[in-house]
Amino acid sequence: MTYISDLLGTLAFRSRAILALSARRATVAGGICFSVGYLLYALVRSLVYASLPELISQQSVWIGYIAGLQLFRILLFLLVVYIPFVIIASNAIAGEGLGLSISKQEYQAHVSALLPLWGALSIFAAPLQWFVPHFLIIGFVEISIGMLIRSILIIAYTLWAIRRLNYLSLVQVLGMFALSWFTFPVYYLLTSFLFALPFFVLIPLIILISQWFRGYRVSQTREREYRQHLQSLTLNPQDADAQYQLGLIYLKRRNLDGARRYFESALKIDPGDADYHYYLGRTHELKGEWSPALEQYEETYRLNPEYGLGDIFREVGKSYLHTGNAEKAMEFLKFFLSKRGSDPEGRYWLAVALQKTGDTEQMRAQLHMIAEQARSNPRFFRKENREWIYRARTMIRDTYNS
Repeated sequence: MTYISDLLGTLAFRSRAILALSARRATVAGGICFSVGYLLYALVRSLVYASLPELISQQSVWIGYIAGLQLFRILLFLLVVYIPFVIIASNAIAGEGLGLSISKQEYQAHVSALLPLWGALSIFAAPLQWFVPHFLIIGFVEISIGMLIRSILIIAYTLWAIRRLNYLSLVQVLGMFALSWFTFPVYYLLTSFLFALPFFVLIPLIILISQWFRGYRVSQTREREYRQHLQSLTLNPQDADAQYQLGLIYLKRRNLDGARRYFESALKIDPGDADYHYYLGRTHELKGEWSPALEQYEETYRLNPEYGLGDIFREVGKSYLHTGNAEKAMEFLKFFLSKRGSDPEGRYWLAVALQKTGDTEQMRAQLHMIAEQARSNPRFFRKENREWIYRARTMIRDTYNS
């Protein structure tokens, strides 16, 4: 149910929901959601056309598209051309240079977020197409009202999603989206040339896709067996590590309620393990529950002051900040930065704390330091810390505009 709630959250423009979808890396679920939405909308549209005698020929063409693997063409274009282009262009516009390589994590994150979003929009537009089958004439273009609204929604949500996934400004995401239109001639080639070739040309591609799907099923089966093994171990009421490992699996899947339950069970068995406290704190943080998160981070710090190579100082500091204690937050964050001065997240939260205490000059100094570090560090540093670099730049702009 959390997957559905996250998907609905994206339709409400909730940033946390789109990021949760991307973090799941559920590419197959995204593909299924997109396919269901696309086919449902195509079915409704074909039925609407069938009820209009003057468009009966178009209705037969639409059904022919489905029979001719139109869905396969669109998915192939999105997965092989459009989404990789979005990632590459976003990286370049964000200042990371024009590198033609993309990471597996980036690709899975975008596929897992964009495909289900587009599928949900098609599902939403299907009844609209049914109840409002009328057409509009815009210049030389004749388009149904349902198709027009669906297109507008897809553009608006795509801009929003790409901006959140890649931490781009509005101007940057508009530029990236304008560039992405140059990929559509490739789709024309897919529809008019590639699929007009003899079928044996597609056989290698079909084999590759089937091998990937088989590999995915094997990995899912292994993970399910591993989870079942851990669940069998939890029958032992004294096996805290099994509870903890299950909590990590649920946390990775962004099932926060399940993760919290298992971490709490682990702590009941062994309350002196710093890992259990830390990840329970992370779960509360991801849910926006900062007071219990602070309690767990403080306990982690008490048990192991150097936990996570000192990252625990940052976690405690930002938790104090989110619970209204800016002075205590600065104490922990400054100590953290004295050891890890290159960490942009810790410096960003220190800037926020300085802003809350009214020290605008020092706040700007911290933000400018993040920007300077981003310019002087290698590309992988900017990619890993893009969120905090983007937040720092946005905060700098807002402070000068206010």
